[in-house]
Amino acid sequence: MMLLFMATKRPRTTISFDPDEYVALEKWAKSEFRSVPQLVSAIVKRALLEKNQFEVEIQNQK
Repeated sequence: MMLLFMATKRPRTTISFDPDEYVALEKWAKSEFRSVPQLVSAIVKRALLEKNQFEVEIQNQK
């Protein structure tokens, strides 16, 4: 049996959590039918969108 893996060109990072935080993330992810990495990715995307919106509002006030 031959397994082929395609390398991704997407940047990667490693993050560590306290055990209690990870358990909370697992429960949250499970409630949304996601894996923990999928949940963390969604949280980061949402935060980046909010930050961008905040920066746009600041620019509009100038």
